[in-house]
Amino acid sequence: MRVDLGALAARYHRALNDRDFDVWRAVFDEDVVLVVDGVPFRGVEAAVAYGVGSVSQFPGLYIASERLVAESGDTIVTEIDMVTGDFAGGQSRQQGTVCEIFRERDGRIVSCRSYYMPAPADRAEAVRVPIRAEASVVAEEQAALRRVATLVARAAAPEEVFAAVAAEVGRLLGCDITILNRYDPDRVATAVGVWSSTGALPIPVGTPVHLGGRNVPTLVFQTRQSARIDDYAHATGPVADVAAAWGIRSAVGAPISVEGRLWGVISAVSTREQPLAADTELRLAGFTELVATAIANAQARVELRGHADTQAALGRLATLVARGEPPEAVFAAATKEALRYSGNGTARMIRFELDGSATLVANEGATRPDVAVGERWEGYPPEGLTATVRRTGRSARVDDYGAIEGGEATLREGIRSAVAVPIHVDGRLWGMIAVGPGPLPPDLEQRLAEFTDLVATAVANAQNRAELVNSRARIVAASDEGRRQIERNLHDGAQQSLLALTLRLRSAAAGTSRDREDLVTEITEVAAALMGAIDELREISRGIHPAILSRAGLRPALHALARRSAVPVDLDVRIDGRLPEPVEVGAYYVVSEMLTNATKHARASVVEVAAEISAGRLRLCVRDDGVGGAEPERGSGLVGLKDRVEALGGTLSLHSPTGAGTTVTCELPASAGTDNDIQSRRGRE
Repeated sequence: MRVDLGALAARYHRALNDRDFDVWRAVFDEDVVLVVDGVPFRGVEAAVAYGVGSVSQFPGLYIASERLVAESGDTIVTEIDMVTGDFAGGQSRQQGTVCEIFRERDGRIVSCRSYYMPAPADRAEAVRVPIRAEASVVAEEQAALRRVATLVARAAAPEEVFAAVAAEVGRLLGCDITILNRYDPDRVATAVGVWSSTGALPIPVGTPVHLGGRNVPTLVFQTRQSARIDDYAHATGPVADVAAAWGIRSAVGAPISVEGRLWGVISAVSTREQPLAADTELRLAGFTELVATAIANAQARVELRGHADTQAALGRLATLVARGEPPEAVFAAATKEALRYSGNGTARMIRFELDGSATLVANEGATRPDVAVGERWEGYPPEGLTATVRRTGRSARVDDYGAIEGGEATLREGIRSAVAVPIHVDGRLWGMIAVGPGPLPPDLEQRLAEFTDLVATAVANAQNRAELVNSRARIVAASDEGRRQIERNLHDGAQQSLLALTLRLRSAAAGTSRDREDLVTEITEVAAALMGAIDELREISRGIHPAILSRAGLRPALHALARRSAVPVDLDVRIDGRLPEPVEVGAYYVVSEMLTNATKHARASVVEVAAEISAGRLRLCVRDDGVGGAEPERGSGLVGLKDRVEALGGTLSLHSPTGAGTTVTCELPASAGTDNDIQSRRGRE
């Protein structure tokens, strides 16, 4: 039920006049909560902080009369005459008049304004406060705030709230122009809401102006407090230059803070000679809280929507990967998600190649017809996105391709500005996603960076799946090729030799007319040829599975490799006993392949081989001092080693900078296989 503000006001005025402070205190403690400049005061604190309680600090001041003079909605206006002296004894003098404006909410006083006017010697010349006009202004202000609050409550778009606030403030304060500015990075104030009394906006929404000098937006930015300039002729800086073109004479600004951070400023502007009213800052402050609430709500909705969109994008990409779609399909889908996420005109995914070029692997949105997926770029601009991201491994931004060398081709596509974020896959810079032109918010890199984590996961999963398929295919192909090579070796070598020897033996057996000496010679030659065929078969079998590895294990086999190597080998093997057969074979071929590469390609003078067992894993390192520059993609040997090692559950890494030698590090699980496997193998030996 609505509180009777008139009765409540009369009650505490009477208690004050009678100096009955117990009653006076009880009235305030029970019924009054004043909010002054955003600070709440309760009970007696409220009376001392604001309102009629302030006059109680003067011992000789009494209330002569009190009147309820206006009422509008939840607001009433009272007027009291104050006197000094002994009012009861008839010895008193008119001191002045106090006008009080009360606002009520939920049965309690929540705001109070007091205007004290000293009485002149001649009562007839007293200046009166336009009480009814003030009550009307209060009601209008409440209605304006209520309209804005309704927009905020129904989750209207921030742009709608900004426009409404600018219009409400402009009409309420009777100013000529109202502007809401958002503070952006690099000391820029961007107009987000503009209103003018003539209907012709002095600047369009979205216009940025650099801060600096002495002007209202800059002062608010520097002090985080309200600011006023009553004579803009003395203002300076870019904002003042723009204001001069508008004919601005004075301005007042109030800061807008969102969740403790300075977000922007709302400015009331006048083109008339008279400065803005003294209470303009206070009245602006009532709207800044609503603007801040609208911004915070909008940000929360955007974050929630962004989180939901991100999760949905992740789900869509994960579905593609789970279905085993080829990487190209995942790249295209991820790029489409990036375009949807950023809201720009074009999105591209670019892969960095080992030779320094870059390949366009996916493209979405508006683009030239001749820009095709699969196209390889080599001469991209040195200051463009591709070169910058590749060089730094970090996000990059180009605000104007017309201002950089070689940017003409990008301009011809209609892309003047763009942003790119790197994609790191398994700790390596894999490529990047670029979006543009469109609006490029200052936080776009951060927003896209959150998304590229999902992209990187999708790319890594797709690549790993493709690598697994390719690895299996290579292993099968290598196995088939190995069998064919053995077949060729046997057919062209030992098989032909044995067939020829068989024919010679048959010839010798049939040649009964020969003498004994010729027959012995023939058989001796056949025996020698048989030994050669046996040696040849031994060499073939050594290529299939070294005999020393089967008989003695990895340590002696590595020593045998080192002795046969054409390049000196510094060997450090700390392995006791036997390892599972697959592990020994895998490690043997890693060392064998690297020694072959050091001899054929690296032009090395020495090779260091170290092997040890640590934490249940075989750690193997092969290092040469050759020319370096080895790349797995350019030869099948290293790729085959990687396939073999990974098939055993191990890892193989290559470090081969040009001119600084090559290092291969390999780890294999030393506990692969079972003790029974090892014992049965030793029994066969």
